[in-house]
Parts: sequence; structure tokens; C-alpha cells
Amino acid sequence: MTPDQLFAEFEHGFPKRKFTAGLLVAFIDFFTSLETPALGFGSFEAFLATYPRQLQTAAGGRANTLIIAKPDGKTQSLRPFYNEAERFYRAEHKRFDYPSAAPHATQAWNDYRGWLDALVTYGAAELAALKDRVNQFVLDTLVSQEFDPASIAVEPPLFKLILEGFDTTSKKGEPTGAAYQGIVFGFLRADNPHLQIEIDKVRTGSKRLQRIGDVDAWEGGRLAISAEVKQFALKVGDVPDLEAFANATGRRGALGIVAALSFEAGAREAVEALAVRALDVNDLLRIVELWDPVKQRTAVSSLIYYAKHVEKNSALSKRLEDFIKEAAESWGAPAIEEPVAEAESAAKDAS
Repeated sequence: MTPDQLFAEFEHGFPKRKFTAGLLVAFIDFFTSLETPALGFGSFEAFLATYPRQLQTAAGGRANTLIIAKPDGKTQSLRPFYNEAERFYRAEHKRFDYPSAAPHATQAWNDYRGWLDALVTYGAAELAALKDRVNQFVLDTLVSQEFDPASIAVEPPLFKLILEGFDTTSKKGEPTGAAYQGIVFGFLRADNPHLQIEIDKVRTGSKRLQRIGDVDAWEGGRLAISAEVKQFALKVGDVPDLEAFANATGRRGALGIVAALSFEAGAREAVEALAVRALDVNDLLRIVELWDPVKQRTAVSSLIYYAKHVEKNSALSKRLEDFIKEAAESWGAPAIEEPVAEAESAAKDAS
């Protein structure tokens, strides 16, 4: 069998037995390492007369793969050569459609006696050329699955950027407290997709609406989370005003949150003494830094929804969208193409 005939036989069987590529290359490397081209063997049986097959492994088990004894008393196994061929295809060239099948492949060696008979007769140049031909065939036939970073569009962490840089100070035409209330709403909705989140305009009056906090999150008929939002640095003197809120959440077994821009000395401890959690912008940031792009996007679209469809405030909406566009461009990425469309989707869950 000539090298061309052997390759044609290999190529014909490859679609059903892809492991034969590695097995053929392993045979070639196995014989090359033993310098068979210089020994003039006429058949595989003649080869075995010089390199007797070993029927037991070094551990005393039955040898399923090809193992031979060398004149120096050492043994040589086909398996390491196959492992190297498989590593070449899978690890080095990312052809993961090539099977990880070393035990099966090397146990099948005896099914290819015709190849072995031919290979021991080839010269060194013929063996090298055949190996290159097989390897190139595999690389051309199987698709590379190497990860291409350029194929991934990295989304900017827009909600994190909002927490870090969006000015929550109320500007001309904006209701006082609306910016931060919308941020807290976006945070709670993204972080609790299993809950129904309720929110109204600032200064609407939670009690009049039979609500608990500025933002309430419900699991069916059970209040799960309620947040009071304070768009200022909370002082110890402000804490008594929160006692009714803390009592209401406590009686309902809900998680009460007081979300302020910051807490002055002693205020955080005084709030948490009421059995509610105190969160400021830095606390929110520590959580949001762990979010994936989907959560970031959900929080941003919810914030836009709040500004456009709850507050219905064009000044806040415009300032928010301008900030998002600039923040995205600073990352070299487009902003959310249709933030309002995503906000409309958020509206269904938040109403």
C-alpha cells in the first residue's frame, strides 16, 4: 500500500471514525521514534520479530494498546504518541469536534494491521509527509472553535457608571428626590426579578396609597422588601422619622431598607438598630459590581421607565439619557439602542 493509497483509505473512513487521524499519526511517530525507516522491515510481523509485543502493562494488567519491548530492555507504548496527537488537534488547534477518545482509539490499533504493514516499509521522508498530510486534512476538515475576543461585544456596566457618576442633585424642572428614588427602584427590580416592584412619584404619600415604603416589592400578596429612599446624607436626628416604617416592615416580616446617599456618623448604626438595613451609594456599588450585563441592562431600563412613565419628567429623562449615551461612548460602545422600548417591557412587570 502506497502512502497515497493509505491516505485515501484513511480519508474515506474519517467521517465515521475521526479518531483514526490521531491513531495514524501515533503510528507514524511510534515508528519514527524507533527509526524503522533505517531497519528495512518488510512487514509489521517482521517488525514484531525485532520489537516483540508485550501482553502486559508495567502494572501487570492486560495490555490493550500496542506495547513493544526494545532491545535495551525498555518498553514503548503507543498511548503517549496518541495523546500527543489528540493534544495537537484539541488543545493546540481547538478542533473540539475531534473526539477525546484515547482509550478507545489506542485499543483499536489491531484493526489497522494493513496500515501497520505499510508504515514500517516507508522511508523517513514518506512518514513525515504522510503525517503532515493527515494533520492538514484534520485542520482543514474540522472547524476551529478557538475563542475570538472580537466576536464578543462587551457591554459597558451602565448602571454601575450611573451609581458612580450620575448627579442625583435635583436639577431645574426635576422633582426633588426623583433621581435617587428611580435608581433604587432600578436596583431592586434588577436584583429581585422574582418579585413585583411597586413605585409611584416622589411625594405621593405611601400611607395614602396604602403602601409601606417608597418602593415595595411583593411576592404575591406578601410584602417581601420595602425601601425608604432619602436623597441626602442621613443624620442621626433623621432616624426617629423612620420608626413607623421599621415597625411596619417588621410586623409584616419584610426586609426593610433605608437607602440614603450616605450616612453621617452614628446614623447607620441607629438605622440598623431599628432592625432594617442601611444602604448608601457605596453599598449599592459593591453589589452592582458583581452583576452581569443582563442585570445592568434591566436596572438601567427600569430607571428610564421610572423617569418617563412614573415621574413623567422630561428634564430627568433627558439628563439620564444624555448621561447614558456619554458613558457608553466613553467605553467605545453604543448605548442601549432603544432604552425606552426596554423600559416599556419593564413597565408591565412594575405596574
